This record gives sequence, structure tokens and C-alpha cells, in this order.
Amino acid sequence: MKPLRFAVLAASAAVLVLLSPAIGRAESNSCTISLTPSKPSPQLLGERVVWTAVAANCGAAPVYQYRVSTTAGFKVVRDFNLGNTLAWASMQEGPYQVKVTVKDNFGATDSTSSVVAGEINSRVSGTQAVITPALNPLVALYSAPACNSGSVHVQFRPVSDTNAWTNTNELPCTPGQSRNFVVAGMLANTQYEMAHVTSDGTTSPSQVFTTGAPPPSLDFPTFAVRRGPSAQSDVTQGMVYHNFTARGAPNAVNVIATDLSGRVQWYVDPVDSGIQNGAPGVLEPGGTVFFLGRDKNRTRGFNVLREIDLAGNSLRETNIDAVNTQLQAKGQEIIYGFHHDVLLLPDGNVATLGWTLRTVDINGKPKQYVGQMLLVLDHDLQVIWTWDAFDHLDVNRGPILHDKCTGAPCPIPGAVDWLHTNSIAWSAEDGNLLMSVRHQAWEIKIDYRNGSGDGHIIWRLGKDGDFAVVSSDPSPWFSYQHNVHYLDNKTLLLFDNGNVRCKGVTQCRSRGQTWTIDEHTMTATSGLNVDLNRSDALGSAERLPNGNFVFTSGALARQGSLIGKSTEVSPDGTKQYVLEGGAWEYRTYRMVGLYGGISK
Repeated sequence: MKPLRFAVLAASAAVLVLLSPAIGRAESNSCTISLTPSKPSPQLLGERVVWTAVAANCGAAPVYQYRVSTTAGFKVVRDFNLGNTLAWASMQEGPYQVKVTVKDNFGATDSTSSVVAGEINSRVSGTQAVITPALNPLVALYSAPACNSGSVHVQFRPVSDTNAWTNTNELPCTPGQSRNFVVAGMLANTQYEMAHVTSDGTTSPSQVFTTGAPPPSLDFPTFAVRRGPSAQSDVTQGMVYHNFTARGAPNAVNVIATDLSGRVQWYVDPVDSGIQNGAPGVLEPGGTVFFLGRDKNRTRGFNVLREIDLAGNSLRETNIDAVNTQLQAKGQEIIYGFHHDVLLLPDGNVATLGWTLRTVDINGKPKQYVGQMLLVLDHDLQVIWTWDAFDHLDVNRGPILHDKCTGAPCPIPGAVDWLHTNSIAWSAEDGNLLMSVRHQAWEIKIDYRNGSGDGHIIWRLGKDGDFAVVSSDPSPWFSYQHNVHYLDNKTLLLFDNGNVRCKGVTQCRSRGQTWTIDEHTMTATSGLNVDLNRSDALGSAERLPNGNFVFTSGALARQGSLIGKSTEVSPDGTKQYVLEGGAWEYRTYRMVGLYGGISK
């Protein structure tokens, strides 16, 4: 392929400048921008290239936004940020453009842009696939030759294992262009055979790839199987996806996948990512991960929302400064950090949670309250819909157990932790959103209607809420719950931490619960009610394909050490499998592989 020389276009009021081969420059008034890649064009597909923008006379603290165009228009890959570099790896061969836009500060309206065009070369030169090691030693890049119609995926398994293949996501065939896959979910120092399969059933000859080992400098938690899989365990879901928390060292690995024996098969490298991974690390269909994190310049709260692929490459990212600029432009309160959950909605928009702060009058006395904002961002991670709890909930109903804000995620230690929302779920029936409000012991349904709703609260589920309870249990209601989500249009699954029920009680357990909701009769019927380990914080809930359930008791202790426990139970509550992690775990999920997403 003939190398493409860089073409540089200065946008806005800037002057068009053509340079070759590696630097773009834009000038607008006195502001000058140069944009340089660490490797010249053409670059190889999947190769990570660091782009550096240098701004002169653009203000004391200029901010930089990066957009990339490959096949259809520019898309934000990192919103306005004080950092002037972008690490980017393209999985699409052919021409591309990288655009950097610079402003004097986050609130500035004037900007200057520079665009650099280049070319991504395929790794495939003939009819045979090419397998390339990724930066993560447990991950490979599989490049399949072009196919003309249908779709294609990659299958892989250990050479020593004749059991079923693990399949990647499928990609549509495009004549004349290779199809490229991030292959992940493999053990260290192990040989794997790989092949690509087209939708007509044609399978390529297998090739062997040998994984490496994680760097010894990384700090992984330990794992221990406390109860091996029983005959009733769903061993088809042979991978465990872990999201640890309270492990704040820069080299601490918090997002991990293991097999049922606790052997690591994949992880997010916190050193490579440059930020401390926070809760959650949400795996999406197709093999991408959303997580919240804290960059090295921040000591409290999570200020970054990022989506990565399974090789750790950043796909898109925003931060609270960029979000707050948009909120202020809309006349809304700012947030002090992201927290607890990210939800990819069916239309491709992204929902997340943010802390807010307000001084409120409680019985004639000013109190500093930590509130909540529910934000929906579009495909470019721009704010398009918000819900502020201060506009919809009564501040006079304080946290049930008089909770104060504590811990590193907390924006203001000692403030009243009024709500402490911790999960979001989407209703397929009506497009509304469910939010778990831990410190009110409620699950609330919010009028979202896929973006057209006005945000009013449709109902509150829980003690002193809007539903009559149907249950033989003397203490049926959940409290301080986690990970509430739909199993179907009428049934909710959750982890009941039980803090209110268990207050002052020595022998008391957290529970895994299902609830059947009737919005016409306004009744809530208790279903599954499984006793678990007592966990005052953290937790998750999942139903497996065979009908079993997995619950995470996330905040436990064993002989003075913090642990989390993932427990598979049958519908009658019998334990079928237990895996213990050597640190607190926000959530765990069972799955076949890393490409189907998680049921949350």
C-alpha cells in the first residue's frame, strides 16, 4: 500500500497548513497548535500511537479534545482534558483523521482545531490470518483476511483441551478489508489454537498462539475455592468476572476475569491505563468495558469515565470537568465525581451517577447533604438528560441509619450521605430507569421513557414506599441493597445487604431476593429469599441460564483480612459453588466468555 502523507487542516478561524509527513499545525489569532504522532503514517492496524498536541499562546491552562474519523464522521475519543496527549489504536484499516480542538479553559467558547490525516495498514497480506501479541500478555490481536458476505468470528481454546471452543463477537464481512478481533480470556503461559469461522460454516486452518505472563510488578488479589462446582452447578458459565474495590495502590489490579479455579484469564492493567480503576468495571456485549476511575492528580472521588476494549485500548472517555462545563451551560448544579454504576442503554447512550452537594435546611439548621444526579450521555459522551435528586426527593427523610459520607469516593467527608444510590437499570417494557437508593432502602422508578420523560418518580419500592408487600417473612423488605435489576418486565433481582433489618442483631444475614411487581394493583410479592453471608456493603446478584443464582457478598472478613465471596445457589438456596477473593468485591458475574456482556 502506498504511504499516505499527512494532510493537516486547521479548523475554525485557523489557517490551512499542509505539512509532511508527521506534524500538523493550526493557527488562530495568537493560538498555535502542532499535532504529532509517535509513529509516522502509515501505521499498522491495532498499533498504539501516541498523539501529542502542543499549544502555544492558547491560555494559561489550555484544554484538549480529541476526535477521530475512520468511516463515518468524527467521534469523540477523549473529551476536553488538561492532558495534551492521546494514546489511540485503530481496529479499522484505511484512511483516518485525528482532530484536536484546544480552548483556553473548560468554560471558554472560542476554540482552535487541527486535523491530521493518515492511513492504517492491514496486518494481512495474503489469505492466511495473522495473530499478533497485544500489550496485555493474556490478549492477542487476530487479523482475518477479507470475506465478501455474511459475518465472521474467531474461535479459540487451549491446545491441550478438546472441550468446546470459546467464541468472540461476530463482525460483518467487508469486501477488500480484513476483520480484526481482540482475543481475550486466556490463561498465562498457555498454548491456544485459534481459527476464524464465517457464517456459512467455513473454518480456517487453526494456528497456535502462546500467551505470556502478567508483569510481576502488578498486584493481583488471591483466590480460593471454598466449595467446588457441584453436579447442579452451571459449569457452562465457567468464567468469573470480578470487580474489586478498596485496593488503591497504583499497581493494584481491580478488574479481573478468572476460571472457576481462580486462575486469572484476563485483567485491566492499572499502570497501562494511567488511572486507578474504580467501581464498576461493566463488561458490555462485544467485549468492551466501561469503568469509572481516578487519575493520578486526584485523591478523592472518581473523575474519569472511560470505555476500553479487551486489549486495554481507550475507545472513548470523558471527565467531570468536561461534564460540569456542560451542566453549567444548562444552568444545572455540578457533580463532584462519578460513582457506582455505568449503564449502556439500548440506543447507545450511556447512563451514570454523579455526587452533588447542597446545604439544606433541616428543622431550622443548615446541613450539608450529599445528593445524586443521574446523567445520560450521548455517543460522544455529551450530556443530554439529567435527573437531580434534590428536585424529586424529600430532604427531610434523611438516611435511615444516619449515615455520613466516608471513604475515598466521598466528595466531602462528614457530610450527610443522604441517598447513596448504587445501581441503574433500564425497563424494557416502558423505557424508564430504575435506581437503587441504598440509604433510603428504596428502589425508585424514574420517568425516563428513553429520553423523553420528565424525571418524576413513578413509584418507590421498599418499606414506607408505594407497594403493599405480599410475603410470609416477618421482615420481608430489603435495605441498603445493591445491584437491583430486571429479570423480566415484572421481576426484580437484588442483593439485600440488610443493614436496617440487622442493626443490633447478632445473628443476621444478608439475602439474595427476587420481587414480582404489579404496577396495576401496586403489590410487591417476595419470591426467592436466600440467606447469605452478612455483608454490610457491596454486593451483586445474577441469574444463570440453568436457573441457579450467583450472589456476591462483597464486604466480608476472614481472620482479619478483607474478602469477597461469590456464591452460586440453586433456587432452593443450596450452595453449589463458592469462590472467595482476597479483597472486597463490588460485583462478580459468571459467564461463558468476555464477549456477551453481563446481566445487571
